[in-house]
Order: sequence, then C-alpha cells, then structure tokens
Amino acid sequence: MSQFRHAVLAFGFVIAATVPARADDAADARALVEKAVKAHGGQEKLDKLPAITVKFKGTFHGMGDGIPMTGEVTTQGPDQQRIDIEVEAGGQKIPILIVVDGDKGWSKIAKDTNELGKDELGEAKEQAYAGWVATLAPLKGKQFKLATVGEIMIEKRPALGVKVSSKGHRDVDLYFDKETGLLVKSESRVKEEGSGQEVTEESFPSEYKEIQGTKQAMKFTVKRNGKLYMEGESTDVQLAEKLDASTFAKP
Repeated sequence: MSQFRHAVLAFGFVIAATVPARADDAADARALVEKAVKAHGGQEKLDKLPAITVKFKGTFHGMGDGIPMTGEVTTQGPDQQRIDIEVEAGGQKIPILIVVDGDKGWSKIAKDTNELGKDELGEAKEQAYAGWVATLAPLKGKQFKLATVGEIMIEKRPALGVKVSSKGHRDVDLYFDKETGLLVKSESRVKEEGSGQEVTEESFPSEYKEIQGTKQAMKFTVKRNGKLYMEGESTDVQLAEKLDASTFAKP
C-alpha cells in the first residue's frame, strides 16, 4: 500500500475506492484465498482452532543496533491479544507485557502497569486485526472485500496478492506463493510507537511446519518502510479452540 504524494495519484485512488471491483476480479481474489486456506489446513481446521500461542526468539532492529529478545504472543480473534516479551538492553533483561481485550488494554514494563490510552489501544487493536486477517480463517466473511493486486517476486519465487478491505479498518495486502498457496507476505500501514507516524509494515513468514493439522510459519522477518525491523523464529506453536478469559485479563 503506497502513500500517494501527488494530486494525480490521489485522484486515481479516490476513483479506485469508489468503483466496485469487477466481478471477475473479486472471483479471482476469492479463488486465491480459497487455495491459500486449503494450503494452510482447510477452512474447517482453521475455524476449529482460532486461538494461537507462539513462543519465539529473535532480534529487534527498530532502534538501530540489534536487541536480543524472547517472548510469547497469544491471539484469539480480531481484538484479543497478549504480547509478553523480554528484551536485553544495557546488560539488563527488561520484561514488557501488552494485553488487549476488546475495548480494554494495558501495558506493563517491569512492575509498572498502565491502561493503554485511546490512541494506543486503537493502534493495538488495528494491528491485532491485521494479524487476524493473516490467519485467513475469517476471510469467508461478507464484511471483507477482496481484490487482486498482481504478482511479485519473493525470495525468487512468484507470489500472487490479494487486497483485503473492511469498513473501519486499514487495508491488508496478502501475498501467496503462486505454486504452494502458502502466505509469504502481509503488508499494511501501522503507526510508529512514540511518534504516531504511519509507515508501511511488511511481514514475511517462512519455513512452514505442520502443527495440529495446519501449516504454521516457523520463521519471520518484519520490515518497516523497507528497513529491517524485527526477525526471529518460533520455538513452539500451540493452537486451541478457546482460551481461558484470564489469558487476556489485566496484568
């Protein structure tokens, strides 16, 4: 998703946004998503196991020098998320916890717990929504408008893209390996922590492994505005039908 800087491009964007996608294009996009859903384990399996907990280790590059980190991310649906990480900085290990539960959210750094402000909560929910879209399971819903966005190369392999639009949310572009149908890239706009400036975030999942009848990526790379932001690998992945409410309780 590009940021339009010239009037001509902005005008073209307005036209594109107000003209419905061609029926055959929507059908092509739907076919790509259906192939991807099948490649990831099938609609029935993805619907049955909507909650996921991932333990990981990696490196954060958002502040220049790489900062080692480990953590656990738990998500359930579009608006429940728990991010529990530990970063190493200045010779110290710093625990950071962010919890989102619907219209409530909290952050805890070391022993200091605070409610997320309106803007912080809104951004956390929007990013949780983008992650939910990338699970593919909800895309059968009528609230989503799908359109093709063309073919690109990722790691020297062709990938086909689908733009996912839904009222009240930013667009999310998903790219699937042309041969296997597996998700190889997701892209959306996010707001930078601190400055609130919007940037383009690209996530590249890779090295898929079969877990509980589904395909899950075991490595990930994240870029913001084309620069390396985060990279790592999953050390454990668990899927569940439903998580206990305490998972998303105030820390």
